[in-house]
Amino acid sequence: MSYQLSLIGGTLVHYYVTCKREAWLYSRHIYADQLDENIAMGRALSEIKEKNFNNFLFSNIKFDKIGKQKGHYLITEYKKTLKNPEGAKAQLLFYMYILKNSLNLKQINGKIITGKEVIFVEGNEENMKKMENLLNEMAIFLEQESPPPFKKIKFCKLCGYKNYCY
Repeated sequence: MSYQLSLIGGTLVHYYVTCKREAWLYSRHIYADQLDENIAMGRALSEIKEKNFNNFLFSNIKFDKIGKQKGHYLITEYKKTLKNPEGAKAQLLFYMYILKNSLNLKQINGKIITGKEVIFVEGNEENMKKMENLLNEMAIFLEQESPPPFKKIKFCKLCGYKNYCY
């Protein structure tokens, strides 16, 4: 199987940075337990967010808000929590990477907002190169015929995929 980069979306990037097993399952359309209370809460918050914010669709990505600030584009992503800031940053950076390269933008930055904090992500060349490398790494990883073995991490306790691991 040859995994196409065009099939990679923001959620998959977030999952990959969080847990490669979760990303592999998601990439095969094996979804988390929909009755899990964390999944249900996320779905409810997503529905509220969709009613109150403009969701922007572009290619295979869907992000919360785009605007201009001081002459450059600014993408905003809203999250219910920041239990995994690295995953959230990677997801936002993925959106920025796709927009920058698809639209030939000179400068793009982003921010993640939760109820308690704001994290800024720069769209500098170093971060764009990191995302390019991550996407290439993911494409190779997702070609594997079977998921990686289960490895317990701090996110397992609240994961909707735990039935596939324990």
